[in-house]
Amino acid sequence: MTELWKTGVFVAVALALTGAAVITTRDRVTRNEAFNDQGQPFFPEFKDPLLCTDLEVVDFDPSTATASRFRVMFKDNTWVIPSHYDYPADARDRLSKTAAAVMDLTKDSIRSDNGDDQEAMGVIDPLDAKVSALKGRGKRITLRDASEKVLAEFVIGDEVKDRSGQRYVRVPGQKRIYGVAVKAEPSTRFADWIETNLLKVDAAKLRKIEFDNYKVNLEQGYQKGEVLDVDRKDSAAPWTMPGLAAGQEVNPDKMKAVTDALADLKIVGVRLKPAGLTRDLKKSDQKGITLTAPTVASLQGKGFYMTKDGQLLSNQGDVRVYTDEGVVYTLRFGEVTFGAGDELEVGERDDAEKKKDEPKKKDGATAENRYVMVTVSFDPTLIPEPRVEEAKPSVPVGQLPADVLAPDPKDPKTIAAEEVAKKKAEMEKAEYEKKIADGKKRAKELTDRFASWYYVTPGASFRSINLDRAALVRPKQVPAPPGGAAGFPGFPGGGEMPTFPDGAGGLPQVHP
Repeated sequence: MTELWKTGVFVAVALALTGAAVITTRDRVTRNEAFNDQGQPFFPEFKDPLLCTDLEVVDFDPSTATASRFRVMFKDNTWVIPSHYDYPADARDRLSKTAAAVMDLTKDSIRSDNGDDQEAMGVIDPLDAKVSALKGRGKRITLRDASEKVLAEFVIGDEVKDRSGQRYVRVPGQKRIYGVAVKAEPSTRFADWIETNLLKVDAAKLRKIEFDNYKVNLEQGYQKGEVLDVDRKDSAAPWTMPGLAAGQEVNPDKMKAVTDALADLKIVGVRLKPAGLTRDLKKSDQKGITLTAPTVASLQGKGFYMTKDGQLLSNQGDVRVYTDEGVVYTLRFGEVTFGAGDELEVGERDDAEKKKDEPKKKDGATAENRYVMVTVSFDPTLIPEPRVEEAKPSVPVGQLPADVLAPDPKDPKTIAAEEVAKKKAEMEKAEYEKKIADGKKRAKELTDRFASWYYVTPGASFRSINLDRAALVRPKQVPAPPGGAAGFPGFPGGGEMPTFPDGAGGLPQVHP
């Protein structure tokens, strides 16, 4: 029995060792399979960046413990930003480039399979409500196609300290954390996705600017102001103003600041107009705006007012800008608004517009900005018509002109000259008609673009554009004569007579 018992023990131990070996081998195989995804693409089926029609970025602000969403999507044949009232995403190429960069991301290195490392590596899902930690939350990026199928999804975290150019990346719902060379991190800034230049006007094309300095508010009503017209013949000509006194001129420095501000007027926020107001503003004459309670309330809330006959007025008057393309911009400046982040970009929403999954991003910093409405019209008189050949001056009686003999209509030179003149006139007419057509088209495009929106622009731009006579007019500057400053020519320092060593002043003494 003793020998049999010993034999049984040996067999049991052998079986146990064999089982352990099998388990160890299986664990090694499993571990090898688990780590063999290094260097592989995250989403191998995502091969066409043009399939992406929806990009969403979720960021987390630990100071307010809120997650903010930014989304760009293709809707009704237009790229829009849903969080900003479906404002057009003019920088649509950014989406395809971002999609292409995300599509190529690979699992460059495996950093951890430990869930406890997520906070330290900054890859906690910003939408994960089960995690209480405020720090260590990354940026979640989701790309979808037209059917809302997820093409790719990541949580991008902190930089990998020992791998230059890599960021910690995790796929939502998975524990593994990778080191990845992130080529393009999608921006959540509204300004990065839109055309921020409001007017897109070339300063060299500006020919006339009218400053209508009236004021309107609910307490004092309408206060009439001076209307100032400043114009120039071309981009190289000086600005002039009718009615200036002999010793006055338009301040060229101020006008340079005005034209620069108009050419670079930035959009820092948008607000959606009521549908009825948008519809009326898209009319060709832009007159007869329908007076409804929502329209009046919306306008007055931004510093704009309507007269009984349907004309628009604004808190800080109007500035009308005329271009050599026939396009006329009317800028109406409304109330001041303060804020930063989402508060500045989209303002306060009505309760019906607020979404639980889109909390408002707050920022302690504020800046002075101002509401502005822009309308556009077309004025064909701004485009010069083709010049008609002037008639030759009459010849005094008894005096014959040098070309007294009429040209022979059959002369080849005469025929060629007439043909050249005819073609020139036809080309000039065609060019004029094209400018008229292009100007009308441009005005219509801009009208459709501006009709739906109140814009928020920097307060500094308003102060550079909305000027009165005191700012625009200065005493006429007398240019210094050549060879020296104003005064006695040729002497340094101006007109004082130099002092000579032979006396207190004047010319030197003459000795016989």
